[in-house]
Amino acid sequence: MRSSKITADVRAFFTSYCTAFIRQDAPAIAKHFADSVHVASDNGDDVSVHVANPVEWRKTIDRILAMYLAIDVGSLEATGLATDALSSRLVQARLRWALSDRAARPLYEFDAMYTLARHTETFRITAMAHNEIPEYRRCLARKTNDLHREDVDRTAAT
Repeated sequence: MRSSKITADVRAFFTSYCTAFIRQDAPAIAKHFADSVHVASDNGDDVSVHVANPVEWRKTIDRILAMYLAIDVGSLEATGLATDALSSRLVQARLRWALSDRAARPLYEFDAMYTLARHTETFRITAMAHNEIPEYRRCLARKTNDLHREDVDRTAAT
């Protein structure tokens, strides 16, 4: 299989993945993952590593969607994509994600690396590593401070 075809398939995969997140469609997001997923997360203080089965991973997806709701994520976009095809069925992809709120204001960006495996015509994520948590925490703190500042300003005005 030509590398351009593999790259096109990876782009299509992540377009579908991104669309599922924008729709906040947890079952559709879950369909992008293999039955077992190896996840390495830099949380800012340490790196956590775990392997999740479908039930555990679905709970993680629900937590991610709740996190995004808390900061009013309206869109996410892959602003950078690099692929390294080990074969037509096994690909590593590195993405730069940019999240914006419902008013299209930038929230934060983060990097993630994925190992994609294709047992049929469709890729599934078998492993991922990301640095999203510190970026999310900074964004949440900014949002919380902004809300607090608005409350103080509103109270002072009355």
